[in-house]
Amino acid sequence: MKKLITSGCSFSECISTHIDTWPRHLARLMPQYEHISKAMSSQGNGLISRGIIYEVSEQLKTNSAEDIIVGIVWSGPSRHDFYLENADHPKAFRKNQDGWIENPTSVVPGIRKWVILNHHWTISHAKEWYKYFHSHTGQYIATLENILRTQWFLEKHNIKYFMSTFTAEVLPKNLIDDLSTKHLYEQIDFTKFLPIVGVAEWCEKNTGLPLSTDGFHPSTEQHKLFTDKIIMEALHES
Repeated sequence: MKKLITSGCSFSECISTHIDTWPRHLARLMPQYEHISKAMSSQGNGLISRGIIYEVSEQLKTNSAEDIIVGIVWSGPSRHDFYLENADHPKAFRKNQDGWIENPTSVVPGIRKWVILNHHWTISHAKEWYKYFHSHTGQYIATLENILRTQWFLEKHNIKYFMSTFTAEVLPKNLIDDLSTKHLYEQIDFTKFLPIVGVAEWCEKNTGLPLSTDGFHPSTEQHKLFTDKIIMEALHES
């Protein structure tokens, strides 16, 4: 069976039930494809990239490249992750009673060694990372490298794919003016990106519908319109 592989953060996750995100709507419109979601709330672009590379590698063992489509909505550049050998260490965990995130989480199933950090989390290791090691320029360098690594991997294997960003802040145009990021930004194939600045901005400005109750995430209805009007049209044109 053909495979539809998607990833991203909370704008793309298919774990919770309070919002149907774009991958669920897309999977319904493409019943000939088995949908495999690698998305999870709060994960950053490092884990999004690693998850796609792992899953596509596994699927290519039994499927041809022309039977695989990949869709990615990139996450916030300030989100960080690292590999922790001692995953039982108390600093590896962030309690989440809703179950929309595993921390530590896995790239290879069953090996939960990757720790997720977000800048607004109050747990001690997150506060320490963002106080002493995080930098504004560094977060964009890492995001660009993660996008390029994924782009080059998919191109190497002739995989059809599309990309976007959850908000415009992921790839601001001024990255082309910074000597630390210019050489990376110039190598991104923006012809594979959906023709929008960000999913959040498109949903807010073009659907005529309110965001979800948290005032940030698009609603189920907005995700459906986004899928119908942007993703499906892009797939038909490619």
